Amino acid sequence: MRKIVLILPVVLLLAASSFAQTAVEFIPQGGYTFASHTDFPDLYGRVGEAGNYGAAVKFNFTRNFGIEVLYNHMSTTSGLYYYDDHTPYTSGHLNLNYIMAGPVESFTIPNSTVRPFIGAMLGAAIMSPDGNSTFTKFATGIQLGTNIYVSPRVGIQLKAQLLSPVDAAGGSLFFGGYGSGGGIDTYSSMYQFSLNAGLIIGLGRILPEPTYRPARRPGPHYRRYYY
Repeated sequence: MRKIVLILPVVLLLAASSFAQTAVEFIPQGGYTFASHTDFPDLYGRVGEAGNYGAAVKFNFTRNFGIEVLYNHMSTTSGLYYYDDHTPYTSGHLNLNYIMAGPVESFTIPNSTVRPFIGAMLGAAIMSPDGNSTFTKFATGIQLGTNIYVSPRVGIQLKAQLLSPVDAAGGSLFFGGYGSGGGIDTYSSMYQFSLNAGLIIGLGRILPEPTYRPARRPGPHYRRYYY
């Protein structure tokens, strides 16, 4: 027990000085997506809550800026329901895949292994409802979280993300075994909020520390006088 107590401060001290990043980071991840709700004139649509999993590859140009490519999958239920008694008008199984990419901005906390980040994403949502053909929609997303580095090549990622297909047709997002909910012309978007965690695996070279050059001060000016 005494050895553990003595070793722990040393480990924490080493970790506190190791907040470097690598040029490429592979981040397998998983989490939980909350249910989304969309209102229509006579019915409401619901995509159920479910676990999600996927992976991201982040290309770091500097320690503060990179481009991330993300794949995220979830398997859930979806349907159209009556407002009065919440019985399903139609319901069924839905596989939903997101392929996204976008910039990520990271922020440095001095003498800390914690690096908060924020990012925006654009891409595609691929929807595969049971009994209907697969279709693809343009999608957008945002993410906000923090990376906690144990070493330059190993870390943990904790984040919240919001993914959404754009301009989804009224009943087209909700399908069941008895067909789609036709006759609804309202257009809306589906918003899926998730809490995720991932393992950061650093690849490639370790990025150098940023160098700061002091601002050049102009030297004294001398005037030449003629007599």
